Amino acid sequence: MDDNKRTPDDSYKDLLDIYAREEDEQKRPELKNMVERNRKSGKKPFKLEIKDLDSEFTDAPQKRPPVRRDMPVHHSTDAPERHNAHNAHKRPPEKHKIHKRPPEKNGTAPRGISYDDEFGPIITRGGRNGGNAASFGTASYEQASEQGAVRKRPPIKGIKGNEKEIAVRIAAYFVRNKKTWITIAVCVVCAICLSSYLISCMNDVLAIRRDSENVISVTIPAETNTSDVINILKDNGLIKHKHFCKMFAKIMNYRDDNYMSGIYYITKSMGVEKMLSTFKSPPSTGETVRLSFPEGYTADQIVEKLEKYEVCSADAIYKAMREVDFSSEYTFIKNEPNKEQRYRSLEGYLYPDTYDFYKGENASSVIRTFLNNFQKKWTDDYQKKADALNMSVDDIIKLASIIEKEAADATQMPLVSSVLHNRLNKPGLYPSLQCDSTADYINDYIAKNVTNATELAAYTSRYSTYKCEGLPVGAICNPGNDSINAALNPAKTDYYFFAHDTNKKIYLAKNDSERQANNIAILQANQKAAKSASQ
Repeated sequence: MDDNKRTPDDSYKDLLDIYAREEDEQKRPELKNMVERNRKSGKKPFKLEIKDLDSEFTDAPQKRPPVRRDMPVHHSTDAPERHNAHNAHKRPPEKHKIHKRPPEKNGTAPRGISYDDEFGPIITRGGRNGGNAASFGTASYEQASEQGAVRKRPPIKGIKGNEKEIAVRIAAYFVRNKKTWITIAVCVVCAICLSSYLISCMNDVLAIRRDSENVISVTIPAETNTSDVINILKDNGLIKHKHFCKMFAKIMNYRDDNYMSGIYYITKSMGVEKMLSTFKSPPSTGETVRLSFPEGYTADQIVEKLEKYEVCSADAIYKAMREVDFSSEYTFIKNEPNKEQRYRSLEGYLYPDTYDFYKGENASSVIRTFLNNFQKKWTDDYQKKADALNMSVDDIIKLASIIEKEAADATQMPLVSSVLHNRLNKPGLYPSLQCDSTADYINDYIAKNVTNATELAAYTSRYSTYKCEGLPVGAICNPGNDSINAALNPAKTDYYFFAHDTNKKIYLAKNDSERQANNIAILQANQKAAKSASQ
């Protein structure tokens, strides 16, 4: 037939004839030979793909129903009837044929080929589990007895619900990681113990879970430090962990020098933090005493009076003066020079006034009472005047202490201050102040307490204004407000000498000749006063 006269129906019939000739296995030696060659050479079997015949003759692609894996794919000859694009007649049904199996070698089918009584040989792709279907999307026939059967995972035999297997695997896991689990268990136990200890320690500090209102009497002796106070609390059953409380007090920087002695009434619900704060305030039942200290009192005189009225002991207050660093709290003594060379380091700053003290009060607390008062009295105006004179606070206090001892009364203080300032301003002519009050301080106080001759000579050279140049190393008493004002506001004079007779009259001189004349006048006045006293 001429190709130009062929119709789509003729092509369709030719294709059907080709597939019909391949139905019989005996008539397809080429396919059989090809399968044998592939099996021997190890090549993977080919995948036979059949396109939709209608798509060859239609203008638009035709949709075909999806192929299910659980059902066999229809052979092209058994496909549902369809109309082609040219509305050709229906395909004539083909007669169903039964395919015969070829003889099997060793009772098994060739690798890559499976057989079906209805569809004949089916080419599959071999795999680990017997081969998955690679032709027409079908399932493997090597493990399935029927066409379209779905493979399922075989159940585990001999184990009910896999419980035994899981238990064995878990046991093996724990045995394999034995050291790890022991380490984890030890860490958990240690963490629990440490947490319990820390909770108990913090309960001592903050009293979080303490509701006890039982009042306990605690006696704090004089000169008690923080460690001793915590030991007292432990002995009274108020805390459990004294070492932790001491560490807490150290971290919080609780000072050891401001606990007040006396009897305190406290409860467990207060906690260490509140207890330590309570011991720094006067006890509610403490006995008070009011003491007055006049201007010009020395540190030794003040300490003697405090000890006499049972405020604190002399040894305790001298120790506090030497060892406690008050300069961190009070700026006016921060730059105090030559502190270790002074007889009493705080001499001049124990401001004379009237104070109320508790009997048995802490020595550091007593000293702070004096220093707090001095801080209030030293105003900004005083500081400005000291800066104008180019003098430090310590210089003003040393000068004021000499004025306090040399002047007979407040009216003479500006004149005495004028003489001392004039001599200090001319160190070339007058290198030393030559004040008898400094010699009296050495003889009346230093010499009585310093028995070592070498040490006494050192103090004499530093305090005597007949031997040292300018101001002494430290104050010789604790000046009052009048003498401090006089040191800051001297009278404007040209005097460089002053002297007193027995009646406390002051004699001033500008030069040495006037000073000699004043000495004669003072001698006559003293003789006259002595004669009057004898009558």
